[in-house]
Amino acid sequence: MSVYDKILDEVKKSIRPDKLILEDVDNIVLDINESLSKNKIDAECSPGGSIAKGTFLKNDYDIDLFIRFNQMYKNKDISGISEKILKPICKRLKKPLERIHGSRDYFQFHIKKNGKVLDFEIIPVIYARTAEEAVNITDLSPEHVLWVKKKTANNEKLLDDIRLAKQFCKANKVYGAESYINGFSGHILDILIIYYGSFVKLLEEFSEKKPSIDHPIIIDSEKKSKNPLKDLNKSKISPLIIIDPVQDDRNSAAALSEEKLLMFIDSAKKFLRNPSKTFFEIEKFNLDKKVKESIKKINSINTSTALIDITANDGSKDIMGTKILKVYEAMCSHLEYNDFKVLDSGWNFDYEKKSGIIYMIIDNEISKEIIRDGPPLSIKEDYEKFLEKHKKLNHRTMIKGQRVYAVMPRIFTDPKNFLIDLSKKGFIKDKVKSIKIR
Repeated sequence: MSVYDKILDEVKKSIRPDKLILEDVDNIVLDINESLSKNKIDAECSPGGSIAKGTFLKNDYDIDLFIRFNQMYKNKDISGISEKILKPICKRLKKPLERIHGSRDYFQFHIKKNGKVLDFEIIPVIYARTAEEAVNITDLSPEHVLWVKKKTANNEKLLDDIRLAKQFCKANKVYGAESYINGFSGHILDILIIYYGSFVKLLEEFSEKKPSIDHPIIIDSEKKSKNPLKDLNKSKISPLIIIDPVQDDRNSAAALSEEKLLMFIDSAKKFLRNPSKTFFEIEKFNLDKKVKESIKKINSINTSTALIDITANDGSKDIMGTKILKVYEAMCSHLEYNDFKVLDSGWNFDYEKKSGIIYMIIDNEISKEIIRDGPPLSIKEDYEKFLEKHKKLNHRTMIKGQRVYAVMPRIFTDPKNFLIDLSKKGFIKDKVKSIKIR
């Protein structure tokens, strides 16, 4: 028994799911298929994602279902057809059906069962076995499920190790394919564990790597590409290249950021050096703790702490999270541009509450005046106009070298007032439902 086995065996047992949930999934699938048949629609509903693969985690009740339409529906509104099928079912369940807009609209509803909330996501797709038959990238998702099931058939160890990889990535904050995270997707981890054969082997292999966009890790489990760096579209080249086992012109890891990949490698090294169950413990976001840690790290008494509460507009998890991230990035960059020093900051998004929180520790030291560049003295007409303009505004002017400058009073010297004013700007307020600065 290796030094890791005892720890990993304990973690495996703790994250194995309650398979009774599959009965509830089967009942919904049966309802949808009966309705499709009754309405003479040539389509079939089946489980997708980790539920279908058997790789879902304990207390993970995100359930993907595919409604797979025959090729004859290629040019029809399969989202609209799906909505007509799902509405009566949700009405019978007394649950609202939410339509989520995307490259092809899909649907969500939630069911409470024995204190658990089952989150159903229903995705309409066209039946496709190849990229040529697909209309939308999601059309091939059921084929990914079939590929994983074939590779893991009667191999509980592989399923356990895929779950370990997911839990490890979640705990180390590198999990999630959403564009506001750019982390490891479940699909990437399926391929990696199947390719390396075990979770520990994956960590050992990656801990030796130093990937970059110029020297990527390349994995082609089905040997579909002779030269991935030449075969792939340049926009799909990333520090980790995984040739999709179903779609050979696709890099499954194209959305994974270099930052998240390097974070994973760092966590892998640390676990291998000093194995512990703490690497699999998901820490819930604690605002007070984060702020206290930031203040302690900065070790300065002349700071302000800004907390920004955000309510997101309705939308998919990806869209909501991305918009909150954009608000966070815009606020940080505009503070810095206006000479406020952001000493530390962070943000969190809670999809269940459709809300976000941003925290910033800001240096209070800021000049009461700003200096604006004027024209060179050699351009006499511009120079005189600049002097006249700032004289009317009662601004001081000065000459340094061969250029004139204006000394102007700063509009905002209090970061709170600046953030309140900034939050009213269209490029921020239009992204979310509400913003509160405190």
